[in-house]
Amino acid sequence: MITRKTLWLAIIISLLIGGAAGYAINSIYFQPGNGHFGKTRFISYMTEELDLSALQQRQLDSIITSVHPKFQAIRRTFNANLKNQIDSTQRMIRAILTPKQAVKLDALNKKMQSDTDNK
Repeated sequence: MITRKTLWLAIIISLLIGGAAGYAINSIYFQPGNGHFGKTRFISYMTEELDLSALQQRQLDSIITSVHPKFQAIRRTFNANLKNQIDSTQRMIRAILTPKQAVKLDALNKKMQSDTDNK
């Protein structure tokens, strides 16, 4: 039998894993928008750490530019899958709550979303 504690743990773990993975991909490779700042930062970092030549920097830039659409597609799929899992988990939790608890859950969700948006 699934307990409340297990369901909450599943939600928290899903959010943490999804958030960490999304943050890592975005921070390391690309920023929202055209990805230029993230790409520039990544190439600078790799140039410094690996002592890349000018030719290698241009080649790295070309590689990053060519794979950028693939990372965007992965991010979209990942985000959609994560949203589906979160929604599914929310439905399971909502099924065990009283109407009064469901109202409190909605308020908690709004607060968490507000906190996330303000970061």
